[in-house]
Amino acid sequence: MSYQILSEISSDLITEAESLKFVRESLLNKLEPSEQNASILRGARGIGKSTVVLQYLSKRQGEGKKVLYISADSTLLDQSLSQIALEFNKRGGDYLAIDEIHRYPKWQDDLKTIIDAFRKLKVIVSGSSAIELDAHGSDLSRRHQVISGLGLSFREYIQKNCDLVLPTISFHQLTTEYEDISFEVTKQFAEVKLDLLLQFKAYLRSGYFISRENYKTDAIYFASLINSINTIIDADLPSVHSEIDSLGRERIKQLLKSIAKKCPFTPNISELGRSLGIANDNTLKKYLFYLDQGEVLLNLYKKNRTHKDFPKPQKILFANTNYAFAYFSNPEVGTIREIFSASVLKNLGDITSPDVGDILFNDDYLFEIGGRSKNHKQIKKIQNHFVLADDTLIPEEQKIPLWMLGLLW
Repeated sequence: MSYQILSEISSDLITEAESLKFVRESLLNKLEPSEQNASILRGARGIGKSTVVLQYLSKRQGEGKKVLYISADSTLLDQSLSQIALEFNKRGGDYLAIDEIHRYPKWQDDLKTIIDAFRKLKVIVSGSSAIELDAHGSDLSRRHQVISGLGLSFREYIQKNCDLVLPTISFHQLTTEYEDISFEVTKQFAEVKLDLLLQFKAYLRSGYFISRENYKTDAIYFASLINSINTIIDADLPSVHSEIDSLGRERIKQLLKSIAKKCPFTPNISELGRSLGIANDNTLKKYLFYLDQGEVLLNLYKKNRTHKDFPKPQKILFANTNYAFAYFSNPEVGTIREIFSASVLKNLGDITSPDVGDILFNDDYLFEIGGRSKNHKQIKKIQNHFVLADDTLIPEEQKIPLWMLGLLW
């Protein structure tokens, strides 16, 4: 495939991205690479990584920079990434973006070559949330910055779908200013006659992935999520973990089907392994870790345990609420509350499964999750404890409306 054709495809994709009204500024503003470094954007399928990279290139192109976008998994590629970078650099290129980088064999070697050989070229790559940088291989340890891409927050969902701009708050503000912030935000919704709780329920059901806009109905959208999960298992995880062969992929799918019926639950590893024909407990725990790494599942471990030695998860959840609705048309409301809380807090720090309460955050903040009438009797003697209460607009002492977690990015 000639460079000229790749350039034309890149130009068409960037022009298409320019027509999109909604821009995820929270991601776009993080993409600028520092000198002699690459920006690596990783995240789950469907969160809009490709779109935000194209929008970023459009912005730079508008400033007079020469840009090029290529997809590393394209069947049109008939030369190495470094060869394409060489040609782009010869033509005065400024910004090179490589999408689906994890699908390219030995991508770290090519990326290191590009960074080292073309020092003025700024490189942005995107790929699976399961991407791992091999510190013993091509040594990219000092040549990259990793940006973790997330799905839409409730705040972004409202901005995109209702054209209402809500504040982004910090965790400190969440736990100290929740009464004032809640008052101001509910006032914003009232002024435009929007039902906040109704919008929040719609977000939990089908608002996490920006790809929802591509489908006419929730049913088709949910089917696409199941297909995405299968692609993660069949393509993304094996491209990162070469030991996952065809048998391993089938076992991971069987494992997920078994888990989906019970989420959230505390697994009996030996019993689960026997039911799936996996004799080695560590293999099963490794599969669970990979599914967490690929943002299909969210594993909660006990305090002071790390996933490096593949311990048993104390509790297993779906990675986001939309996945739960994709597998079950009417999942338990308590399950949805817990998935939402865990998925948000995980992206802010360390979460573990406590002996009392539902989630321990950064070893310091204890959360109990429930409905409007949920009290904090269980955890009231513990410092820095809060109830995350669903179905309410009004906060109380140590009781934060659940939807407020959706303002954290």
